[in-house]
Amino acid sequence: MSRIRDLGRKVATRVARRVGRAELFERPGEREPQAPLATPSPDTHAAADLAPGPEPDAPSGGPAVCTIADLASLEAALGPGGGLRVVNHWATWCIPCVEEFDLLKELRGQLGDIPLLGISWDLFDPRGDEDDIREHVENFGAGHALGWPTLLVGESVSAERFFEAFSISFQQIPQTWVVDDSGAIVHRIDGVLDADGVSTLLAAVRT
Repeated sequence: MSRIRDLGRKVATRVARRVGRAELFERPGEREPQAPLATPSPDTHAAADLAPGPEPDAPSGGPAVCTIADLASLEAALGPGGGLRVVNHWATWCIPCVEEFDLLKELRGQLGDIPLLGISWDLFDPRGDEDDIREHVENFGAGHALGWPTLLVGESVSAERFFEAFSISFQQIPQTWVVDDSGAIVHRIDGVLDADGVSTLLAAVRT
């Protein structure tokens, strides 16, 4: 058991160092005026960087399919004519993203016919080639029983180009948007979802 705990601490340390370099996901104290995130326990969250989690039951709302997306595909998915949709930005190496999966599943169950779409930032801190990362993201989503598809921002789209194309000023994950049929972001949660965040997102969708 002690060897398992030691391994967990080492993995958590490696994750923290990578995050420190990338500075792509939110860290405690960075949100105002919301309360800072609780510091994750290495024993409970170290696996986020390694394994997709337990085998899922049948996911609701569709498969956790991951598709590589160039800028044109992203613009089509997020732009005009796509109807009302909810978009969650995440990555497999982002511990806060994994922590909000249960709330996202709850949200998905209340959206009815309104689609939930994931946008993966995994290649902004690459740990393999594009095809391997796509497969990893898909398996990770299936392992966590995410019942919605994800677009992986492809190697052809740098983080800077992505942020500029979609006027993203909050350049960290997780973040969740409500996008209307015109492609306008009508509501957004910058940072980790909580129960109040789910309520406000649903209210924005219904409005």
